[in-house]
Amino acid sequence: MDISPILKPFKISNKLELQNRIVLAPLDMQNALSDGRVSQRAITFHRGRSRDVGLDVVGSAYVSQDGKPGKHSLSVSRDADIPGLTKLAATIHGDGSKAILQLVHAGRMTTKATTDTPIVAPSAVAAGYGDFPKPTALDEDGINRIIKDFLSATDRAYKAGFDGVELHGASSFLLQQFLSPMSNHRRDQFGVNLVGRLRFATILVTKLVKLAKSLSPNFVVGYRLSPEEHQAEGISLSDTIGLAAVLSHLGIDYLSLSLKNYKQSAFVLPEVTNVVKMFSKVVHCPIITVGGINSVDTLTDALNQADLAGVASALIDDPNWVKKLGL
Repeated sequence: MDISPILKPFKISNKLELQNRIVLAPLDMQNALSDGRVSQRAITFHRGRSRDVGLDVVGSAYVSQDGKPGKHSLSVSRDADIPGLTKLAATIHGDGSKAILQLVHAGRMTTKATTDTPIVAPSAVAAGYGDFPKPTALDEDGINRIIKDFLSATDRAYKAGFDGVELHGASSFLLQQFLSPMSNHRRDQFGVNLVGRLRFATILVTKLVKLAKSLSPNFVVGYRLSPEEHQAEGISLSDTIGLAAVLSHLGIDYLSLSLKNYKQSAFVLPEVTNVVKMFSKVVHCPIITVGGINSVDTLTDALNQADLAGVASALIDDPNWVKKLGL
């Protein structure tokens, strides 16, 4: 088996050169301090797992207090977070890996006990699963405030030494909530139809790409999405493929697919259709795939489909997983 593609350096959008094509997938390990600052546990976790990968995407850093996903999620919502984030980025860079900070707003997928604030979302519709309260619908001032929070968080990530940011548009968090007909019942410019439901993401990405270019020509912007929702009234694959095409046009540097398995087929199509290949036809940027990558064989196979391979469980279980592959 030819494993040379795994170890070959890879450059994201002519901006960021990675030492190999393995990515530590974004994880919310709930190992921050209770106020969201970086803990020694987080430093230790990333030190052990980033040293053999090309890219470490630090998961679920919340941009607003009302968007905090969990009690021990990481914060990038205040300037006071920058010193700890600086230490974390430097730790990841220590062995030559690159560092991306994933930015999130939980929307309706959190509780007042976690945020100590009212819960907000595109519409006043409670999630159909989990123990989450009915949220308050965001007005346009609230939407604009959250967009500014994402931009401020991006500036903090840059000041902390991260090589870029990734917008978390998966896992039923706020960006996905705006896209989904199940959670977006708005009758204004941010709803009604697919164009309206895409508007929050397109405004945010347009502003964020512009900001990233002003910070550094090499600062990377990625976007993570869930390709489908299983419910008939939820997000369809055609919705997210349309979103991906728009994001690519707006200048994102990579697209990250949130999958249970990298070989996953579309749920809604009768024929076996590989999801990664469908997205690769509409975007002009690298794609990160993930799910079930736990051996040399699956790693090699995943990299035959996508540009970069995200690894989660295998690296959580064993920080030395890459070394033990014998690459």
